Amino acid sequence: MGIRLAIDLGNTASKALFSGTGAPDDLVFFDPESPEALQMVLEAHPPSAAIISSVREIPQALTVLIEQYCNLQQLSHLTPLPFSIEYQTPETLGRDRIAAVAAAYARFPGRNVLVIDMGTCITYDLLTAKGIYQGGAISPGINMRLKAMNAFTSRLPLAEASTKVPLIGQTTLQSLQSGAVNGARAEIGGIIRMYEEKFPELLVLVGGGDNIYFDSKFKNSIFAASNLVLEGLQAIMEFNKIG
Repeated sequence: MGIRLAIDLGNTASKALFSGTGAPDDLVFFDPESPEALQMVLEAHPPSAAIISSVREIPQALTVLIEQYCNLQQLSHLTPLPFSIEYQTPETLGRDRIAAVAAAYARFPGRNVLVIDMGTCITYDLLTAKGIYQGGAISPGINMRLKAMNAFTSRLPLAEASTKVPLIGQTTLQSLQSGAVNGARAEIGGIIRMYEEKFPELLVLVGGGDNIYFDSKFKNSIFAASNLVLEGLQAIMEFNKIG
């Protein structure tokens, strides 16, 4: 097997993961409009295959760069997957959500898994023990909540998210932080409980850049994953014997 390249183009961050013999160990963060940082790694570690998950239009410069080295496959609902999709509008399904569910399937085959990805938005996706993706929910992420309170009011300032916020805010900034961070935590905990009532022996996989704000230690059935989308893309490449 050669070097495989998985790329996650999110709303706020773009990152690449190389895998296989001779691949670099670290994630590569880059600007998709000017991917010089990625180009340097490609020159040193040319891949034999690549796959990309993007929640936005892929810049032509990025496509041209990668295809100098190998074929680039774009993840979609039509990509062969190890699980089936029972979403009523699969063509509108976020590629990042598909990849995150693929990571859950690879980690926990034959189990009911709720996948929570905490990024720009918080997404909830259910994979059943029968290997069926049923759908889920989308809600505002922590920073989106903070920005919305600033943008849609006259006087509230823009607060920054923090991993340590009080329950009772004693300043306006603390109150905003508490509402956004503790509110998201309460939402996640409540939704987990609702899913647990419907699906026995539910496992929960929490990923995304904002999972640092979520306490995953209060249940043994909750697992943290730092790069769900990239992990899922790797699983999809393995399933399709790409590279």
